[in-house]
Amino acid sequence: MSEIASRLESIRDRLSELQEGLDGTQQTDTAERLRSLVAELQDVIGDLQATPARTRKARRKLPDVEKCPRCTIRSLHIVPEEVRVAANGTEEVLWRCSSCGHEIWREDN
Repeated sequence: MSEIASRLESIRDRLSELQEGLDGTQQTDTAERLRSLVAELQDVIGDLQATPARTRKARRKLPDVEKCPRCTIRSLHIVPEEVRVAANGTEEVLWRCSSCGHEIWREDN
């Protein structure tokens, strides 16, 4: 997201320069630069629409620890930074056993 923010800040700064140029005598060059900036804005908007929004939805109250299906020790934990999109479009969260290392992806409801 910071990449998009920096791109938008750059476009904003150049638009400010163009505004100052319109007050002067550089009007033919200004029109070409405006066309270029409009095209770049369209690219940024297209990039925003093409990338899925990674908004964090409110997680349901999941237990902190569960029993591992492999070793049956109560040491299966959620790995919160490991999230992926499943084939059906929902998000899945990685669970890892701190005892035996077993990993399983579960749907994040």
